[in-house]
Amino acid sequence: MKAHETEVWGRGTVDAKSCVAAQTIAALDLLESSKFDLPDDALSLLFVVGEEVSGDGMRYFSNHKPTNYSAVIFGEPTEGKLAAGHKGYLTFVVKAKGKAAHSGYPWMGISANVILVEAMADLIALEKHLPSSEKFGNCTLNVGLIEGGVAANVVAESSDAKVSIRVAAGTIEELKSMVTDALAKAKHKAESHGGSLDIEWIGAPRGPVDIDTDIKGFDTVTVNYGTDIPNLAGDHKRYLYGPGSILVAHSDHEHLKVSELEQAVKDYQRLILATLGYEQ
Repeated sequence: MKAHETEVWGRGTVDAKSCVAAQTIAALDLLESSKFDLPDDALSLLFVVGEEVSGDGMRYFSNHKPTNYSAVIFGEPTEGKLAAGHKGYLTFVVKAKGKAAHSGYPWMGISANVILVEAMADLIALEKHLPSSEKFGNCTLNVGLIEGGVAANVVAESSDAKVSIRVAAGTIEELKSMVTDALAKAKHKAESHGGSLDIEWIGAPRGPVDIDTDIKGFDTVTVNYGTDIPNLAGDHKRYLYGPGSILVAHSDHEHLKVSELEQAVKDYQRLILATLGYEQ
């Protein structure tokens, strides 16, 4: 294997340590370069916590930042392309309640697990009816986490499922209404047997996010994941770029080539200089 084909492996190598490394080197090299003679306050680096969950790091910065920026370059794996936009998201928990009983006498209880499983079947069937758009494709639904019951020999008294929708089209209120309607039958059945089924909306839902791509020389792409872009307040240009593929992120086979990192340094410098108005 040639040196430039060497690969870096490990969780976080793509999402998002590769962006942190490439942005840092790109910025420091430009500030030290005599070719452009950038002032020290021409650019700054910001790395925050909580992006994968609630965006609390970026939200905190938005409430305390000293000034507005004319442009911000966000780092996420985009395979070396400028992202033209990404999907939004809607997250909720479906909560089922029943009545505990000995599994030898299940008719004495109400299984929250059964209530929840039937509700999840209705949600899964809903996915093909969710709206779509030409730019972002289809809305997708993921049943990400299910918890319920205490033992195999106990009728489950409670059960929850955490569900997310990647929003490609439609309003948040429209999607909430579709979810509520899809669960209406299961909710009515649960209540008629003495149980319950409820929806808890969590987080800060968002629709699809459009992103700037007006810098020449880059291919463009739309991505299905969410970012911290909506959490940074202010009137500024927004660019999204990074090395590596999201398809290997969050996995035990996360990796990218050193050559992708090297190209990312060059590309971040091109983006920085373009936003600052420098001709290359």
